Amino acid sequence: MSRRRETALVLTGPRVGRPLAALRRHSLALLLLAALLFPLVADPYALDVGITVLTFAMLGIGLNIVVGYAGLLDLGYAAFFAIGAYTSALLSLHLHVGFWEGLPLCILAAAVSGAIIGYPTLRLRSDYLAIVTLGFGEIVRITATNLTGLTGGPNGLYGLPVPKIGHFELTSQRSLYLLGFAFLLVSLGFSWALFHSRLGRAWNSVREDETAAEAAGIPTVRVKLLAYVLGAVVAGLAGPFFAARFGAIDPTSFTFLQSVTILTVVVVGGMGSLPGMLVGAVVVQGLPELLRAVARWRLLAFAFALVLLMQFRPQGLWPVPHVRRDPFAGLPEEPDAQATPAAAPQGEVLLHVHGLVKRFGGVAAVDQASFEVRRGEILSIIGPNGAGKTTVFNCVTGLIRSNRGEVRLAGRSLRRLRPHQVVSLGMARTFQGIRLFKGMSVYENVMVGAYPTQLGGLWRGITHLHLRRETDLRNRLHARRWLRFVGLEDKAARLASELAYGEQRRLEIARALASEPQLLLLDEPGAGTNPSEKNDLMELIRRARGEGVTVLLIEHDMRLVMGISDRVVVMDQGRILTEGTPAEVQRDERVIEAYLGREDESGWEIEEEVATRPS
Repeated sequence: MSRRRETALVLTGPRVGRPLAALRRHSLALLLLAALLFPLVADPYALDVGITVLTFAMLGIGLNIVVGYAGLLDLGYAAFFAIGAYTSALLSLHLHVGFWEGLPLCILAAAVSGAIIGYPTLRLRSDYLAIVTLGFGEIVRITATNLTGLTGGPNGLYGLPVPKIGHFELTSQRSLYLLGFAFLLVSLGFSWALFHSRLGRAWNSVREDETAAEAAGIPTVRVKLLAYVLGAVVAGLAGPFFAARFGAIDPTSFTFLQSVTILTVVVVGGMGSLPGMLVGAVVVQGLPELLRAVARWRLLAFAFALVLLMQFRPQGLWPVPHVRRDPFAGLPEEPDAQATPAAAPQGEVLLHVHGLVKRFGGVAAVDQASFEVRRGEILSIIGPNGAGKTTVFNCVTGLIRSNRGEVRLAGRSLRRLRPHQVVSLGMARTFQGIRLFKGMSVYENVMVGAYPTQLGGLWRGITHLHLRRETDLRNRLHARRWLRFVGLEDKAARLASELAYGEQRRLEIARALASEPQLLLLDEPGAGTNPSEKNDLMELIRRARGEGVTVLLIEHDMRLVMGISDRVVVMDQGRILTEGTPAEVQRDERVIEAYLGREDESGWEIEEEVATRPS
């Protein structure tokens, strides 16, 4: 489920803008304060509704990791909820394990089930993903119904022991509410840490554009699997609380309708928004109770209100705002010395391509292509439209799999490697059509590109806060260095979609450079740019080479190619026509006939149609 992050309207008036911005900054804290004070004014019935709201807020937070952060779909999320609840009940009834002792096992059981459902669905999309997750939810419910000897079948399990803190039994509505509030805080802290982590940025990039994320170095299969696992962890926490609240569970509590209700909490609140999960739970579970005065029509009125909400505010009641805070504020001005590549030996073969073949049906897009790229050079590949240039890039970087041929980077075979593995070995690329994460900021785009170089694993990012601060400082210095390199440091806080066309081209190059590649592949970086932007691009490519980066370039603009290339490879109809220095290529009669055309007083012209700036 790919979507662009929705941004909140920012009012800039001196009397309105600042209070609204302050309210948004502290919205989660204010909502939590209201929830904490709620038992002081609530009657027993309102407390019972409040406990239900807390339960669905927790479940919304867990599903939000899958749907809101990673952009995936799960119509069987109640299955993880059920697994947590049944695990807690079975441990307490059959093994006499206490509530608190069994809680880690409940979370572990839910996480394992998340891996089980996540792994076979990783390459599925849209309808297929919905069907598989829906099927998993029904499998868990039907299994709980049919295993009469273990789960109690349709009657469920009852007589569950009451959770205790010391000698104090949590039996009153108020104590259960406070227990639920504590679990909610844990869920929020866990989700917040994930969102602001390296993994959180990876999820956002997958949600925006999975192909571009993989090409930027994100192991998309692994991070999607982690989304299911970590989303299930929160359900594994909510399940035991649900079982302890009622002292009994049965399969009717974990139906498809429950999964839809949890998904409704996420959508109504605002996908990706933590305050939105609290607001969504209040609306979905609390609003129908307020409408009991019109009992006959309350569900119809609630459904009608949801339709209006989706019509006029599809981003949800409390969407994720785009915070325009300078990510480099307070950073030292010293350059990040670790980011500077070491000088590479010149002239040795860095990329070796031999006998590359790629067929689409009966059409050979690339036919026995062979060439080499040497360290420290700028090599350009030119040729008519449809010559197979971009297909060569896609095969070399692992975006598509070639039928035959050998590709080696620094002597290591790239055969059958996924794009993120190719990036980790030192090869980065841009795309012919710009593929930025346009719902993310300029800074976040570069941080995604730096994923293969960043330190800080998942567990350390959550638990070791002092190490997290050190890692964050290094990563921000690294991102600032490359944004400064392409001249976009002052626009780091803006959305990528807000940049001008030429700036988006430079940002895509900065994102690729952030992975600290040995070899940078640029696919028509000058397409759609004006002459001034092309001159800046030529200078940028030269400076990248000065940083120790070898450049392989596809380009139609002959002035750009002949002005910066050390060597040129010419392709035609999937084959290598010739290669040599720019001067040698310009004199080759086959190249002139197939591609370059004639020379006039203004320089070399191409007769094929060249892409222009999109309108």
